[in-house]
Amino acid sequence: MWNEAIPMWRKAMKQHACNGDGCSQMIERGEKYLDKAVRKPPNTHLRYCFTCADGILDRASRYHSLDGRNDFPDRYQERIASADWKSLKRELIDQRGHRCEHCARDDVSLALHHKHYRSLGQELPDDVELLCPACHDKADDARDQTHRPKYEAVQEGWIVTAEGEHWGKLEDGQTYIPLPNGRFAPVHFNRKK
Repeated sequence: MWNEAIPMWRKAMKQHACNGDGCSQMIERGEKYLDKAVRKPPNTHLRYCFTCADGILDRASRYHSLDGRNDFPDRYQERIASADWKSLKRELIDQRGHRCEHCARDDVSLALHHKHYRSLGQELPDDVELLCPACHDKADDARDQTHRPKYEAVQEGWIVTAEGEHWGKLEDGQTYIPLPNGRFAPVHFNRKK
């Protein structure tokens, strides 16, 4: 899930049941298991045996936080600078032609646009489109309106309050302190009379 810590391998201090779908295996004391911390309910952990761990790690590695910081911007920049990304772009230009898929301009440089980020690093041709700079900006804006906001301008996030943590929209007029772990704490001011 978005913004959860990546699962970690741990050594069992006591016996646990595996939380894998339909798995009835017990994780015995001293065995290694995959521990996944979840935010709701707070301080809850899901534990997985070796058999069930692969799918969990695969899903988590696509979109996760690392050391309290979301690593998506780093993975995104690494991906669009890769030789595979450039090869995908050349392949799509050969297949679809050297023109913008929105406005059909053929006299400008083209960029690959992610329709979504679920397949980052393993994009299929249907996950991306060739766009001119103007259409690319419009498509980014449209995607950001329907999905989560860009990471540069946080409009929502994990808010830590005395009542607990929750994911939500940051309120206008409220002052927040960004915490090192990527969460936000609202600041309340006491005015002296």
